[in-house]
Amino acid sequence: MSQHTILYAFIVLAVILTRGIPLAGRQMHGLNQGLTHIGRYFSNLNTLLHEDGHALMGLIFGKGVKRIELYTNTEGVAITSTYAGARGWLPRVIIALAGYPFSSAMTYLFFYLLIQHRYDLLFYGLGGILLFNLLFLVRNRYGVLWLASILVILGGIYYLNSPALVMYSMMFVGAILLVESVLSAAVIFVLSVKQPYHAGDATSLKELTMISSRIWGLLFFAQALYIAYLSITLLH
Repeated sequence: MSQHTILYAFIVLAVILTRGIPLAGRQMHGLNQGLTHIGRYFSNLNTLLHEDGHALMGLIFGKGVKRIELYTNTEGVAITSTYAGARGWLPRVIIALAGYPFSSAMTYLFFYLLIQHRYDLLFYGLGGILLFNLLFLVRNRYGVLWLASILVILGGIYYLNSPALVMYSMMFVGAILLVESVLSAAVIFVLSVKQPYHAGDATSLKELTMISSRIWGLLFFAQALYIAYLSITLLH
């Protein structure tokens, strides 16, 4: 089976894990619940990168980052420090804007390295990001336990010393990032239309710029779709 076929299979698996089996019916409700619990666990990989995007911009354009928190429902928050007054307006906009584009960009980078067969680089790079977040950024209980558990999984893969397992695990992570980068942006777009004052980053940007949260939600979703498309085209 070719690498591309396996990647497509993992993308389908990621959709099932994060959103359940489509049209499954009531008789499979319990199975879908179990699948989505697993999906939410792994979907926090995308959440972490999203919050890292905010944190990185906080370090570059603000006064630093205080902490990141991750939650069981795949939501997260990055608490940063910014300059006060008019001087701090642009840094706050950049920080609020960074999450979705950063996670999409990391998805594209992940797929590019997958196509280049750089599985070891992805494996150690992911482990490094997780460890850095565990040591310096994530501070709530669930976030710390989640990071530790993912690192234990990676440690087990390393201990087994199986190149095939490293390859498949990185393909799975890439698929999760691709699916969640799009679906999480789609959720924000829908929220920005239906509940514009409860649409996360889109609402924050609306308050900072006076541009409708619906516009920001649409932009987040559009860029996520475009980067996902570019990621998929790498397979051809």
